[in-house]
Amino acid sequence: MNKRKVALGPGAASLILIVVILSLCMLAMLTTIGSRNDYSLASRSAEMITRVYDLQGQTERKMAELDAVLVKCQKDAGSMEAYLEQVGKNLPEGMEINGDLVSWTEPLDNRTMNCEVRILEMGKLPRAEWVNYRLKVDEPEDDWEW
Repeated sequence: MNKRKVALGPGAASLILIVVILSLCMLAMLTTIGSRNDYSLASRSAEMITRVYDLQGQTERKMAELDAVLVKCQKDAGSMEAYLEQVGKNLPEGMEINGDLVSWTEPLDNRTMNCEVRILEMGKLPRAEWVNYRLKVDEPEDDWEW
């Protein structure tokens, strides 16, 4: 049996060192790119969530406006029909009444908050209850054909 020794010269060690350094630089660059993309996605998500919560706050303010109208109309109405008629005449802008249901929409970019409230009996609390309170997302149409 012949035993041969494999000897690496100074050039081979330098070559291995260069490959290791280049590999580490590539990993660092990929990590930086990935973290920037994650940060961008997180900031866009946070911005959209903030805007959606602002939209929900806006719908709650509209509900408060409607409640003020209901309080005002209760004083002048003697029957439920007269009450609903008074409410219909005094609704805030953008609201519609159909029977005992009041509806309105609040837009936000490609999203829409659809709100619907049922007016309850006069003289009782609560004066209205949510029936529909949904955020609808309008998806953009794709130009793809399968």
